[in-house]
Amino acid sequence: MKCFDSLGRNAQRIFNVMVVIALAASIGLNVLLYRTIQNLSLGDIEGVTFVEQQENLFDLSGCEDFFYDYDGSVVDAQNGSVMSNWIPCSAGQQLTRNGIATNVVCYFDADKNFLQREDSYGLATITVPDDDAIAYVRMAVQPADNRVIVYGNQISDIAADGDYFTIDELKISEQNLEEDPTIIQSPDGTEWRIAVADDGSISAVDVTGTLSASELPDDFPKYTITGSSISDEEFLVSMRGTTASGYNYIFIMTAEGNIRWYKQVPGYAYNFRKIEYADGTIRYAYQQYDADVEGTNGGITYTHIVLMDESFNVINDNIHPLAYGSITGDDYGCENHDYKILSDNHYILTTVTLSMAENVPGYEGKQIPVVNAVVQEQKDGEVVMQWESMDYPEMYEASVYNNDYGALVDNLDAVYTDYVHINSIAVDPESYDLLISCRSVGLIKLDRETGEIIWIMGRGRNDIAGMTEEQTGLYQHDVRYLEDGSITIFDNSGGVDSTSRVCRYWIDEETLTLRDFEEHTTEYKSTSMGCAGLVDDDTDTYLICYGGGIADFAFEERDFSRGEVNMQLEFDNGDTLYRIFRGTEYTPVRSE
Repeated sequence: MKCFDSLGRNAQRIFNVMVVIALAASIGLNVLLYRTIQNLSLGDIEGVTFVEQQENLFDLSGCEDFFYDYDGSVVDAQNGSVMSNWIPCSAGQQLTRNGIATNVVCYFDADKNFLQREDSYGLATITVPDDDAIAYVRMAVQPADNRVIVYGNQISDIAADGDYFTIDELKISEQNLEEDPTIIQSPDGTEWRIAVADDGSISAVDVTGTLSASELPDDFPKYTITGSSISDEEFLVSMRGTTASGYNYIFIMTAEGNIRWYKQVPGYAYNFRKIEYADGTIRYAYQQYDADVEGTNGGITYTHIVLMDESFNVINDNIHPLAYGSITGDDYGCENHDYKILSDNHYILTTVTLSMAENVPGYEGKQIPVVNAVVQEQKDGEVVMQWESMDYPEMYEASVYNNDYGALVDNLDAVYTDYVHINSIAVDPESYDLLISCRSVGLIKLDRETGEIIWIMGRGRNDIAGMTEEQTGLYQHDVRYLEDGSITIFDNSGGVDSTSRVCRYWIDEETLTLRDFEEHTTEYKSTSMGCAGLVDDDTDTYLICYGGGIADFAFEERDFSRGEVNMQLEFDNGDTLYRIFRGTEYTPVRSE
């Protein structure tokens, strides 16, 4: 890609005008404000060369109304052209002119004796032959006040209309122009958006396969990206609120903020993600809102999961729990917090049932309304494992929230208390056992085959030795395994002064001992929801969504090693997100 300051007439002038329009549109200026655009500074962009203003070598007063023939004799000029003035040059040097391309080019020695004539049909740029005797060049030109001849293979002239880009081998014609005037297309089909930053620096971003503003619905969420990410992975966004039309959107957004794909969904959706199976198959999935779970203090909704292929064709529009244990009926919904899709017929789902518990420690035999947290693994239409929190009395004692069981005994008006509240699940890549993050308890490790509790790590009960209470999460969210076997959580309220933080744990599973701990604190207080995903281990860079309680922006990429935020995304209407996904998710699957 090259950058320069002027072109001549005809097709080149069309290029100039169109891209000036693109630049003006990018910075919200009138397309005719050439002088403003002309004063923009060009940033250091990879593959882009800035050409400084050059001396115009053309002198109309020195032109003569004849041509030189191949033997140096003088012949009549043709097509309204004349021979240019004498221009000093040397072997290998390049010269470029604007206007109609040069045909007749003649070279002379230092005494202006004729040496040779070359016909450079269709070329605006000529290269002086490799002959040390050459000292001057004259070329056929059409006389004009705006004629320019310069040294080099590009022209820069302060009198030109404005700064603009060219892309190598780009030929501007009708098929190169998009509806969005900031986008131009190269001959190989690559689409480029011209963008201008606040400091006036200009960049060209590959937007091939993305949608222009005119292709998006009128109520599509408006947003602003500040800064830039260190990763080129795409974001998968599911909006929480509804638009004026009562719908909402899930969409894929590039790292630069361009929309690659979107879908309008009724109400709202959760956990839109891109999934890769063990055999390399790519899928997309999201949870579609159905109804609120009423009569609880947990803020839970029923959903069903929609599974799509790599081309976004729906292949299953109603993944839900099967009737088993406390789940009655074949149309029971998932709860909204998380799920894992391992193949087209293999899922790990979460849901809740509203139950009367009679095994609460200290209240045995008394009926207490509880929100029973359920994890169900199903494969090929059959339940292969199901875990229910009310089967494990120790869960009541481990709870640190919604756990006033005594107030619920014989209370006919009481709501079902959400004493566990699952918010995310992960699969151990070594043992394939299940790790659950629960707002009211902490982390719970489950045997994948039996459903038995292996360990609990929370402030009501902690089975991990060598860990302080401050190192455990409080109302935490979003548990993940990293490649080295460590575990991260987004800890909503466990930091200093109840601020949110990212915690990372290295646990010896044999001795149930904390080997190492790392925390990264923030200045925010997230009351609920949220997530944290590692972007770069060397710089401790995380993609963070703060969920509830933070309305200033939707998510950010934060470099904790430098204490700086790389980028933030903010919706114009102030919407926040439940969770943000990026790139492709892979859930470990045991080989059969």
